[in-house]
Amino acid sequence: MVQLVCGRSGTGKTRRMIEMANSAIDSINGKMVFLEANNKHIFDLDYRIRYINTKEFGLTNEDQFQGFVCGVIATDYDIEKVYIDGLYKISKSGEEKLESVIKRLDYLSKTFDVNFIISVNNDVEDIPEGLRDRAIS
Repeated sequence: MVQLVCGRSGTGKTRRMIEMANSAIDSINGKMVFLEANNKHIFDLDYRIRYINTKEFGLTNEDQFQGFVCGVIATDYDIEKVYIDGLYKISKSGEEKLESVIKRLDYLSKTFDVNFIISVNNDVEDIPEGLRDRAIS
């Protein structure tokens, strides 16, 4: 499953995702990963959550982003949830690529039984209509 945390910049998406991850860590059987484009929130997350600063890996487009996510999943088949904070910043793509990125993540989710929770800098009504049911309210 791929879910979206929507909202404009400064509306608390990151804080919400951190709270979601920290509260979910005790209820999952597998492992959890939190991807972000900096180290800003490394100490806000439970120590059991694998934190990855994607900026260190020099991703420059959505294809590299997908390859990176595939690599993360391939290194540990116990990964159950992946939080991606700031999709556009990490994948270096904009909202025009949102549907294709989500489609790729859907494939990974179904194939490897991984849930993705992603923040995007759009209000729900600004994302493509076919993705609105994925928004977490």
